[in-house]
Amino acid sequence: MSGFVSIGARTKDLERQRDKLLDDLKKLEEKHRKSEVDETFYKEERHKIERGLVEVMDRLAQMRFLSGQA
Repeated sequence: MSGFVSIGARTKDLERQRDKLLDDLKKLEEKHRKSEVDETFYKEERHKIERGLVEVMDRLAQMRFLSGQA
């Protein structure tokens, strides 16, 4: 049973990471819309955030599969 607790805790942590990355993306989009950041910075940061989101979402899918929620 302790394996399920750690999977559940890990899932919650990944969900928090996902939410933070989505918030970061929203803030970056807002700064870009207001022309507070240049295009190069915007593209680089957006790419970093999107890569992070892909990694987190992949891990979340794995955790859900392992816990039988898939």
